[in-house]
Amino acid sequence: MEHIVSKKVSPIPRGYRTATSCLTVYDVDASVAFYQAAFAADLLTRQVGVDEVASYATIKIGNSIIALNRESAELGLLAPASLGACGGQIHLYVDDVDASWNRAVEAGALVRNELYNAYWGDRTGLLADGNGHLWSIASKIENVSQEEVAKRAQAAFGVENSEEQVADINIAA
Repeated sequence: MEHIVSKKVSPIPRGYRTATSCLTVYDVDASVAFYQAAFAADLLTRQVGVDEVASYATIKIGNSIIALNRESAELGLLAPASLGACGGQIHLYVDDVDASWNRAVEAGALVRNELYNAYWGDRTGLLADGNGHLWSIASKIENVSQEEVAKRAQAAFGVENSEEQVADINIAA
């Protein structure tokens, strides 16, 4: 007998958004434990492979779902630490960046860039987890207009017009 959960199937599962990050990790269970300790993540799902080792999990940090999959060289899925580089980062906005930062560092995150008050109005810093994934953590501490951000960027870095420079970047396909 077939078990029907619901008559109507939603193309986007409940709780998910259009885009969901999926991080490749060495060890799914160890990564879940770290994210729980560092970022107060909740474990939503966990799947094991034929070897009875976790191969996939989903966690929720704040209101965001993040998928985790175990490294698989055969599929070309490698954690950033295996590659020796990370091509992106997860950015977390939190209520208390200092408390969140300290919790993550105590859990074993490596500091890449100390917390600082940024010219765009965030207090932010950059951490790395044991898989090599980068995590920027921030709290908004000041509402800053785009004009003021441009002035502060120019004062800090000598940038004339950051909007024009961004528009001139040619991204190869």
